[in-house]
Amino acid sequence: MVFFLVFYAILTYALVFTAQHSVTLAAQDGARKVLQWQPGATSLTTRANAGRDIALDRSGWITTMSSAAVAVAVCGPSGTLSSTGGGSCSGLPLTADQIEVTVSYPYGANPLIPNFPFLAQALMPPSSVLTARATVHLGNSLDGSP
Repeated sequence: MVFFLVFYAILTYALVFTAQHSVTLAAQDGARKVLQWQPGATSLTTRANAGRDIALDRSGWITTMSSAAVAVAVCGPSGTLSSTGGGSCSGLPLTADQIEVTVSYPYGANPLIPNFPFLAQALMPPSSVLTARATVHLGNSLDGSP
């Protein structure tokens, strides 16, 4: 019994660590995609949608494994540019040329492996949310013009 509990705790910790790493990577790659110039597109919304799509792609295995949505938001200084899954901006101030990508996943409410009732509070409480935020500076103008 002790071996099983230790093994379960290690497995749970490993999946939480892996999911947090994926959420962080998704936010960073989404921000990098917004930073890249989209061929034939001058719209900031097009760039924001591309960043959102990359973030969703990088964290897609979490949604597949748990059937719960990962929330992604791409935000500028004036608010949300693109979001999905209930994603929201961090609320932290952004400079005029700054974009942020936030990714979150409610791991406590949707664990990747089933929780045991007596271990759920100790390992990952139901209110636990894995989050990541990445920001980029686009330059002097948000629309890509010089």
